[in-house]
Amino acid sequence: MSENIKQHLFVKNVVDRQSYTRPKSGGGSSNLPSRDRQQHGSNLLKELQRIWQSFDTQKSNVTNNQLIRQGEYIAFKGAEGQSLDVSSLSSNGGMFLALKEVDNVEKALVYIPSNKRDRLLRKVNQYLTEDTKSGKPKFQSLVDKVDSLRVASIEDIWNSKIDLLPKEEAVWCELWLVLDEESFTDDKFREIKELCRYYNINCSDVRQVFPERTIVSIKANNIQLNSFFQSCDNIAEIRRAEELNEFWTRELITVDREDYSNDLRDRIDYTESNNVVTILDSGVNNSHILMCDYLHDNDRLTVDDNWGIADAGRNGHGTAMAGLVLYPNLKTVLESRDQVSLNHSIESVKILPPTGQNAENQWHYVTMNAVNIATINQPDYSRTYCMAITGENQNDFGRPSTWSATVDSIISGVDDGESKLFVISAGNVREEKDWLNYPESNLDLSVESPAQAWNALTVGAYTEKVLVNQATLANEYELSPFSRTSSSWDSKWPVKPEIVFEGGNAIRRENGVDLDDELGLLTISHMDRANRFMTFNATSAATALASNFLARLKTQYPEAWNETLRGLIVHAADWKEEMMNQFNINTRSATSKQELLRIVGYGIPDFTKAVSCKNSYLTMISENTIQPYKLEDNRVKTNEIHYYELPWPKDILENLADTKVKLKVTLSYFIEPNPGDKGYSTPYAYQSAAFEFKMINPTETFDDFKMRINEEERNEDVNVSSYSDSRWFYGSIFKGSVHSNFIVGNAVDIAQCNKLAVYPKASGWWKNLKKKGRYSDSIRYSLIVSIETPEIGVDIYTPIALKVENMNIIDNIGGSVEVLR
Repeated sequence: MSENIKQHLFVKNVVDRQSYTRPKSGGGSSNLPSRDRQQHGSNLLKELQRIWQSFDTQKSNVTNNQLIRQGEYIAFKGAEGQSLDVSSLSSNGGMFLALKEVDNVEKALVYIPSNKRDRLLRKVNQYLTEDTKSGKPKFQSLVDKVDSLRVASIEDIWNSKIDLLPKEEAVWCELWLVLDEESFTDDKFREIKELCRYYNINCSDVRQVFPERTIVSIKANNIQLNSFFQSCDNIAEIRRAEELNEFWTRELITVDREDYSNDLRDRIDYTESNNVVTILDSGVNNSHILMCDYLHDNDRLTVDDNWGIADAGRNGHGTAMAGLVLYPNLKTVLESRDQVSLNHSIESVKILPPTGQNAENQWHYVTMNAVNIATINQPDYSRTYCMAITGENQNDFGRPSTWSATVDSIISGVDDGESKLFVISAGNVREEKDWLNYPESNLDLSVESPAQAWNALTVGAYTEKVLVNQATLANEYELSPFSRTSSSWDSKWPVKPEIVFEGGNAIRRENGVDLDDELGLLTISHMDRANRFMTFNATSAATALASNFLARLKTQYPEAWNETLRGLIVHAADWKEEMMNQFNINTRSATSKQELLRIVGYGIPDFTKAVSCKNSYLTMISENTIQPYKLEDNRVKTNEIHYYELPWPKDILENLADTKVKLKVTLSYFIEPNPGDKGYSTPYAYQSAAFEFKMINPTETFDDFKMRINEEERNEDVNVSSYSDSRWFYGSIFKGSVHSNFIVGNAVDIAQCNKLAVYPKASGWWKNLKKKGRYSDSIRYSLIVSIETPEIGVDIYTPIALKVENMNIIDNIGGSVEVLR
């Protein structure tokens, strides 16, 4: 590195671990709807009795007991504005299956075995006839919150867009079964297959198991699906199996430039290593002279030998991706005479057939299989997985799909103990009618599956490509016309995409929209010639560029955790003023800024900041492990909090007085998923655990800070001060599994912000599902903290580096740390 460029400080032995109890939050009052007790209770009781009478009649008319389920699916509709007490509805033998909210009304689906029917009937009877000590009806909260109930239909258990429900033609669907790894035995699988055979339903041999759900694919029409539903006791929901979106790669440039290619090849300074970008796509052809040295034939793999390994039938999508992964600025380096440094190579796993879908539309299984095939082929590679393939939008709006949950599971390393680095495209806006409605259409069109995966790095697109004499849809540094967003998602879901890279632009015409060579990115063509090039664009191109960025970052920090690498690219991202202006963002409103987060994520990553420090900009990184929960008195509770003391040069910062200084914090970790449409409220969390960070305020003592965030530090006779999160640029936002925020304040105040805590939130299925015994497990995290001053000749790096070096807490993960005087 140059004299003024320095490496990040990886620190260790700086954590003060303390016991942690999350402070109790004030409970809000629940105003129950006004009910006529006798009328309401009698109506619900009669309906329940009618349901079970019908069930008994139907069962008595069936000679084969295997063809009738042993319980009933009941749909409960809540009162407007009320949260149904699903735990009580499904207690004592029932199973809570799904929860939806439409127009402020909750709808719950519960399965009640026939031999447990009396439990709920008894509660409604007690509501009608018995009072509590305070004179209120027993089970009033449970019963009054229910508006109505009825037998559930196939439409109730169907959990994709209703127009995707099978009709006369059989289609592939996903059975989400209320079975885990222990209960989904081989005998249970045989039962399901036998039931499928009886109804002439095609059943896949593949299963995907999660903590509370097992997913099996079946191919059925409407009549078959209804019949199966009437016979099966273990269904939580049924979804349409995901189908792939079509690529729309256009070969705009098909010229051979042997002179350019040979010249560039001679200028490449290649260092062989195990740093590899694994492209899961249509295959990659390696005949091009700029590709052949960096993708060997034994690293060209496929999930199906019948498909081969060649990039054929998909307009060269995989090869175009590989070209940008190797050469993010191909046009520039072809035209220059400079040396080009290259320190990573390509691995290709073909996960797409030459045409159409895979046989059972099980893209989650294909993705998992691809990762396993690559790992077996070369166990020692350090991989960045790159996948720019998405499923046809089913209006999931952030809700985990089988595919996205599988990606989360792969990344978490739950099966093999190894975390992964996974880059996925946000998905494209494909139709000209939508381009004409730019950017409103981009806000309406949701990020596509599996890009809602919490652990994946999801990539959207912006553009710098404009033409001098022709109007383009986007101006420089605005959202690319091809990029989808999470603007339409509920705020409970993660920020997606997290980052944006160049994705190209389009020409605005009076009568439509045109694509142009100059508004795309030059890359390598799949055509079977050694020197052919093409242009490429949209979020696929952006995803390839992000993968290149991470591969270069990994070159500098080869031992860094994957949690750290993902965190660094997010930490180094920032918005352009043009982005804020395009969407009229009010910089004084956290809500307004959070809206832009769901359009362009945290912005455009700066590679220099991601990889290095300088005198005016310093980044410290702590890679650590935390056990979020513990079992105490037969109850699972939060376990520990990590306190950090940041070695800021207080004298230097105080001398800068009211000079503006930027303090940024990013927390990155990987969750283990628990999918199922259960509403994902606290008791039914998707994530294994969740974490937050808090920073001490300038006027706050360390003791006050600890009392504010940790119940165990409090005394009964001490008042605890509360502080607003308004000083943080994005306000309070801890969604997903990577959290980034910053403060811009006076240097004298930032000097006092030298204490930081990382701690678990109360939510997480490791805590809530005590029976799984995961409460003693730990999670790795990466904490990234940077401080930045204006470039006014002040050196903040050297005193901090000297301080941590003298304390013997520098971990030279990226090589030697130069402390320059």
